[in-house]
Amino acid sequence: MLFEKNLLGLDIGSQSIKMVDIAKTRTGYELKAFGLGLIPSECIVDKDIMDSETVVDTVKNLRENLKIRSRGTASAISGHSVIVKKAELPLMSEAELRQTLLIEAEQYIPFDINDVYLDSFILGESLERSDMMDVLFVAAKKELVDDYASAVRNAGLKPMLMDIDVFSMETMYEVNYPDAPESIVALVNAGASMININVLKEGMSIFARDISMGGRQLTERIQREFGVSYERAENIKTGANIEGIDLEKINYIFKMAAETYVQEIRRTLDFFLSTMVNENIEKIYLSGGSSRIPGLVKLLEKQMEIPVEKVNPFNNIKWDDRVFDPEYMAYIAPQMAVAVGLALRRADYKW
Repeated sequence: MLFEKNLLGLDIGSQSIKMVDIAKTRTGYELKAFGLGLIPSECIVDKDIMDSETVVDTVKNLRENLKIRSRGTASAISGHSVIVKKAELPLMSEAELRQTLLIEAEQYIPFDINDVYLDSFILGESLERSDMMDVLFVAAKKELVDDYASAVRNAGLKPMLMDIDVFSMETMYEVNYPDAPESIVALVNAGASMININVLKEGMSIFARDISMGGRQLTERIQREFGVSYERAENIKTGANIEGIDLEKINYIFKMAAETYVQEIRRTLDFFLSTMVNENIEKIYLSGGSSRIPGLVKLLEKQMEIPVEKVNPFNNIKWDDRVFDPEYMAYIAPQMAVAVGLALRRADYKW
């Protein structure tokens, strides 16, 4: 028997839009449908929607092709218009925090407080002081949130929940890796224009950061080096349509890209570790389309001296291999991490 009120997971990325429909059953979760629609590179720039019409049409087509009837939707944002800050405040109840939220958050949020949507989450009592508590503040520019909600609405869907990419990954991880033995893990999602990093301790976020870097830069470099179209460069990047391409040169470009990625990821995680005492990241879970860059996993493992595993967001979700091609599922899985996390948000959400 299926429960009602599923939310459709809709990940509007810079290069593609991912849609996932997951049902919660009495025995767990079941994949009903998923799909991915490519969008032109100029459609979304630095996470800002520049061409809403194309985004709307792509979402409509995806839903139509997948024959999805659900309308309630969870989507997510990230980037320079989103701030996640951890703060230490005097012990208070959630109700008391709600009353003083604007005043407390103002000193931690570098935007005009009137220009953002604000939320908070009490992490628990401070480890250093028993009269203090750790709180996570999340602020997002109203303009960005409204643009994404408007695109969802114009596509005939009902925006019910706006998440943050790093927290969507957290939801995906909780469901798919419930028995992971590590106490501190880093979830790293390498997308087309952004690398999202979320460090969890005992399943709770203690550090989150977005890095403005992604697979788009690699595609553009391939485009420049070989004088090919953006579409052809994308195909070359994924290992397809490489006829007439200098393999030595393309392998060198991949090597340079992997080194740049690892350098940025390492810099961010090293900064996090410098704020911790006697704590170490025990494992890195890597997701996103750019996780496929040849050599990236091995190089990251070597540089960080931490085990790295590519995420499988369908790890603990049932799916029918007569409906979904196992080979394609294995290939596309890392790219669907955020969308799956969004689709999992709906089960206990009341609207």
